[in-house]
Amino acid sequence: MNIRAFINLIRFNNLVVIALTMLVTRYCMIQPILAVRHPDMQLQLSHTDFFLLIISTLLIAAAGYIINDYFDVKTDRINKPEKLYIDNGVKRRLAIVIHTIFNVLGFAIGVYVAHKANNIFLCSIQFISITALWFYSTHLKRQVLNGNILVAALSALVPLLVLFFEMPLLEHKFLESIKSFSFLYLSVCSFALFAFLLSLVREIIKDIEDLKGDYETGCRTMPIVWGVKAAKAIVAGLISNILLLQLFIFYKLYKQHFSILLIYLFVFVFVPLILLIWKLYKSQQKQEYHTLSKWVKYIMLTGVLSTIIIYLTCYGYI
Repeated sequence: MNIRAFINLIRFNNLVVIALTMLVTRYCMIQPILAVRHPDMQLQLSHTDFFLLIISTLLIAAAGYIINDYFDVKTDRINKPEKLYIDNGVKRRLAIVIHTIFNVLGFAIGVYVAHKANNIFLCSIQFISITALWFYSTHLKRQVLNGNILVAALSALVPLLVLFFEMPLLEHKFLESIKSFSFLYLSVCSFALFAFLLSLVREIIKDIEDLKGDYETGCRTMPIVWGVKAAKAIVAGLISNILLLQLFIFYKLYKQHFSILLIYLFVFVFVPLILLIWKLYKSQQKQEYHTLSKWVKYIMLTGVLSTIIIYLTCYGYI
């Protein structure tokens, strides 16, 4: 097995972003918000158990990337032959073995952490994610919108996982109702909604980019079935909803005196999103759509890093 091909196969850079998202959600969002609104409360899931939750998530995500490429060899030979890693560095049989091992380990660790989080049913999230990624690779990614929505939902699940595994212990320890944590839920859910919409935008742009290969292999993606113009219009509509969500967040940040975070989000998220709509309508070539897809990833990263400002503001550093 070619190690470099394997690292590319599991999308190592994406795994780093997933881990970073979980870390900042816990330590730069949930922890400081608790410190400000509930000074007597502390995070209850241990650092070790949280680290295991990250490992579980990364293993399942990596397995998802492997199985996606496994079933996508024919399409990738047309769309991106330079990024074809199955049978070109990693043998098909070995890929399936690693996929299975990663899923089993990811689920087993998820069961353990769910037990430690005082809610064993939380491990159903890992099971559903594994099943969803399999059906995405085998069926849903070739259907109009269904695959896109599933991938976006799994992206939104990453920050929500941190909240779901923390809250049972907090509520049990301090005997608080869900209502008392409403601001915390609103903050994390807004973060997750941002991830959902932006991931959906990126998935549709990628479908436009991969139009040729998808068409020749019989996929029924949105640009193929509804046309590129309709796909662009839907992307523009999704971005407009993100901008509206941003305006709502700006209002909340202004009331909570998070002025520096407001300025950061305006410069590094709001303005780039407006420019993204403009560049989307000008784009015609495959490489231009590829650049837009990478641009969306950068916007997602700046959104994730905005939580650091929440941390610095809550603890009075800025």
